[in-house]
Amino acid sequence: MVWSGPTGLACNLVDARMEIVKERRAGPKRIGELLVAANVIKPEVLLEALQVAKKSATPLGRVLMSIGELTERDVQTAIEVQSLLREGVISAEFGIRALNVAIKGCISLEDAFKRLGWKAPQREAAPGSELGELLLEAGVVDSRILDEGMKQSRENNLPLGRCLVLARALPSNLLASALTAQVLLRDGKITREQALNGLRAASKKTQSIEASLQESGAYKQQTIRVGDLLTSAGLVTEGDKISAIEIGLVNEQPVGQVLVQSGMISNLTLENSLRLQEMVNNGQLTAAQAADILKSAHSRNTTVDAVMADRSSKEDEIARANDVIDLLVSSGVVGREDITKAENIGGQLSLSMGEVLLTTGMLDKRMLQAAVQGKTLIDDGILQAEQVTACLHYSHKTGVDFADALREVSWTPQTDVVADPRVSQNTWIGKLFSKGKKPE
Repeated sequence: MVWSGPTGLACNLVDARMEIVKERRAGPKRIGELLVAANVIKPEVLLEALQVAKKSATPLGRVLMSIGELTERDVQTAIEVQSLLREGVISAEFGIRALNVAIKGCISLEDAFKRLGWKAPQREAAPGSELGELLLEAGVVDSRILDEGMKQSRENNLPLGRCLVLARALPSNLLASALTAQVLLRDGKITREQALNGLRAASKKTQSIEASLQESGAYKQQTIRVGDLLTSAGLVTEGDKISAIEIGLVNEQPVGQVLVQSGMISNLTLENSLRLQEMVNNGQLTAAQAADILKSAHSRNTTVDAVMADRSSKEDEIARANDVIDLLVSSGVVGREDITKAENIGGQLSLSMGEVLLTTGMLDKRMLQAAVQGKTLIDDGILQAEQVTACLHYSHKTGVDFADALREVSWTPQTDVVADPRVSQNTWIGKLFSKGKKPE
């Protein structure tokens, strides 16, 4: 990471520390803030990793692993602590202590809890027996491991799946497959036999249960689930999604409702997710497009309809720019050097010429509108291309509106452009208005 300079670095570090202090008071909930609060990584390391994560669109945990600050197990431990905090199972202070003990002591989070003497409130009945039966019958876990997991679930007031993952008795991806199997069973999409066979294949081949079911022809996924859409958009971690699915199955609640109740997403984000889910299922959008729109709507705190309207308007603008490229070049509004640059950028990023010119600022919207008006006059047979080119050139050089340029410019095929009101009555502009047509 290249810093802008000592002063900028100092200011950034001060800002980062202020944020961390503020989060400590309220109870940190983000992975990076938890790690700093637990004295596992330094504030300046977090700041650098956040910048890399933002620029490369890489999860923060993956960045910290790549620079050697954490192991995969450390990241998973931090995610588990984060989930427990969000659900209100443990306090922020205790979560920070447990995270410090687990990572620095190279022990599991469960062992860290025991070392700190944590005893969660008892629950009357331990949910997850349906999940346990499915895992046991599929041969994914044995009865001894399942019994221990159920015991930990009762004692620690945690879902069974979470306890099995914490004890390293079940990989998180296999838990996700088992929970997906439960959802498909509940919705009548597959039989129990198909669920068990799919779960066995997922365990053996280390793949998702959807892939296993599709290979056997038992199930063809035609929809996108809300939880998957949220994780694809980067709004919910995979661990949080799995936890929400398990809690939802136990409490018979939709995963979106669980995420809202736990404070992981807002009602607006849930509404946007459901709207996009419907559009994907209807074939109006791809899953990737929906995730991109959801991410944009979340960052702007607006509806997906507003985001899509803005994008539609931008697409129309780009189409208009592509339609008048020749006019823009011939009039000198866009120089040859800019065209060469735009071609290079467009080739590298697979963008059209019009999109590059607009997004890089090589073409301003005033001249785009003027060129569009001019092309309309040409298409309607009112003016010749040379006449429009002359007016566009004059408008670009002087800054006057295109309509004023039409009145001020005198043009003949044998002479250069002349801007002299005294000769305007003898020019083609008079013929333009004599036809009873006026440019918009």
